[in-house]
Amino acid sequence: MKKILVVDDNAEIRKLMKLILGLQYKVSEADSASEAAIKLSEVHPDLILLDIMMPGINGLDWCRLIRKWSQYNNVKIIMVSALDQSDDIAEGLESGANGYISKPFSPIELLNEVERQLAD
Repeated sequence: MKKILVVDDNAEIRKLMKLILGLQYKVSEADSASEAAIKLSEVHPDLILLDIMMPGINGLDWCRLIRKWSQYNNVKIIMVSALDQSDDIAEGLESGANGYISKPFSPIELLNEVERQLAD
């Protein structure tokens, strides 16, 4: 079973993603980049769903850090953010993300993007 790490400071968003994805994937959660850094080495996810606006290290900076660690080169990252302007999306992809989903998202949109990224 493929593993997904959901990183978002909003507990309701994490719960919703886990509900949507939990039947097909093993889903772990973190509420910050610092907690996610610990979970990353424990879980070894195939994909990370990453919020941008979080306290401490934001999602863009954390994505850039992950991309510097060679052991995580194959991990897919999808930014999931309320920042939905074209500049925001471009910055998310330039930070190293493989995909971008704007909040609010539909369950089908989330599932389709996760499946697309994990199929590569």
